[in-house]
Amino acid sequence: MASFIARLVTGVLPLFGGLSPEQTNGKSINYQGLPRILDNPSLTTKLAWDSLLYHGDTVNQDPPETGVTRKYDFVVTRAQLAPDGYLRDMIVVNGQFPGPLIEANWGDWVEVTVTSNITGPDEGTTIHWHGLLQKQTPFFDGVPGISQCPVAPGESFTYRFRADHVGTSFYHSHYSAQINAGVVGPIVFHGPKSQRWEYDVGPVLVTDWFHKEYFQIVQGVVGSGADRKPAFSDNNLINGKMNVDCSLKEDDRPCISNAGISKFQLKPGKDNLLRIINGGSSGLQYFSVDEHDMTVISMDFVPIKPYRTNVITLGAGQRSEVIIHGKVGKDAKKSYWMRSNISTICALPRQPYALAALYYSARDAEAQIKPSSKAQQYNLKRFGCGNEPLTVTRPQYPLPVKKPHTTITINVQDTLNATGNDVYLLNNQTSRVNYNAPILKAVTEGNASEPYEPLWNAYELGGGKRAVRIIWENQKVDPADPNFYNTTFAHPLHLHGHDFQVLAAGSGPWDGRIAVDAMRRDTHLLPPNGHLVVQFETDNPGVWPFHCHVAWHASSGFSISILERLSDLVKIPGTPKVMRQTCDGWDAWSETHTSEQIDSGLRMMERD
Repeated sequence: MASFIARLVTGVLPLFGGLSPEQTNGKSINYQGLPRILDNPSLTTKLAWDSLLYHGDTVNQDPPETGVTRKYDFVVTRAQLAPDGYLRDMIVVNGQFPGPLIEANWGDWVEVTVTSNITGPDEGTTIHWHGLLQKQTPFFDGVPGISQCPVAPGESFTYRFRADHVGTSFYHSHYSAQINAGVVGPIVFHGPKSQRWEYDVGPVLVTDWFHKEYFQIVQGVVGSGADRKPAFSDNNLINGKMNVDCSLKEDDRPCISNAGISKFQLKPGKDNLLRIINGGSSGLQYFSVDEHDMTVISMDFVPIKPYRTNVITLGAGQRSEVIIHGKVGKDAKKSYWMRSNISTICALPRQPYALAALYYSARDAEAQIKPSSKAQQYNLKRFGCGNEPLTVTRPQYPLPVKKPHTTITINVQDTLNATGNDVYLLNNQTSRVNYNAPILKAVTEGNASEPYEPLWNAYELGGGKRAVRIIWENQKVDPADPNFYNTTFAHPLHLHGHDFQVLAAGSGPWDGRIAVDAMRRDTHLLPPNGHLVVQFETDNPGVWPFHCHVAWHASSGFSISILERLSDLVKIPGTPKVMRQTCDGWDAWSETHTSEQIDSGLRMMERD
């Protein structure tokens, strides 16, 4: 496979290949040249963010009242597409992969009507709007069995949420590991700038890619005995494109080795913004652009003190905004490779390399000139299986680290249960949800009280505003243990409903020291045999999952549920009325249909 990539880089293989955009992605994917939303004549002058710089900490401010609602219609269906040249069965939004861009201004309301037309076989779906706080709208968080029932086949559900941050994120299905099928797309919220830039290149979505359907992958990961199969990715994509070596495929599916790659254009001599998103299922990515340094200005919506680097890390679910100063003169007449490489020590890629072409002129892009640039050289020991050191990634507006009211230590263990299936235990408890009975619905209808159902893996944090510290410990398991089953994955841990402070992260046990000017984000890597210490305040009533963003790890039980300020939660308008919309439809559908749900190494029939 390495020789295949070498042939592509050196020019033996065609650059943009033999498949049309309709064959690879369903529609032509072009997110470049933002903002487009500001062309809307209904916008007032004060919201033309290009003329403003970052005034105060927007992450911790209430968003402005814009009086604007942005409306989108998403139809989720099955499709057969070949993003890398290998034709596979997919589930996509509006017939395309990646899905449409959601674009809004800080403070706007966004309404997305999602219609589930997944048939043959039938499936439900939900969409999660990654990184949004969902204050006063916890029932629109999009997690089946937690904040809603799935949207049943043939049914529609309208999500309504606030653009409560400024920056870059993405949406994805939270139904089982359906993100792996292709239900994923970018989100951009415009607002005051933390740093000036002159051209917004737009989203750069990197995704590890699997040729198997997600249900088969989950079956293998949670299987027992000879049925247990690690989830090796087959390729790596940038904005839904990359070539594949068809000589290595193991079946008779149609395949072409020169499907084509994405291309981007920078403005020479200008400060160009790239919005980089790891929207994949599992892989830890290293992103770089040949012969260009990057100035990193934001991570997971939170502006940081800018720093220069030639490579950044992104675990699944993480985002970074970077500025690249465009070259001039003869250097602007060249083309360059953009690269994203999946870690080969912290993930399981068969082919880890993704390439896209970067140009400075539309003419060169049209001519499809093949880059001849040199790859960046960097030392991966600097990262290990983690993110950048916390000494490097400091927030532009640091918050004090308060003395915690509550401290929770969670021990992570990947092991085998009594039936020989792989499960994750968090403090000796795995997690499994019931699609017909979301936790949020149960607690707001008064149908639940302590002790809660063990499979909720619930942590109730009480009432009032409290500082909560969670210490994650990735337990080192003795290989001599007959139930030992582990891989070298770094776990990207994602908390819904909050931006947390990252107090410490690294190998071995936590030594009690915390970072100076602790950064804030919603997803951070827990290293193998290491620790992650985070802290947040209970300022957002809801039921919030805190889980590994590796899709099949969540399916293997790697999740807890934060029950936050339940007495305030029941007072939120629409609770639990909104949840009944999806649950009534799902209950009616599941009365006459069977939906297989794999979780925690068990197979459960939803009609049971």
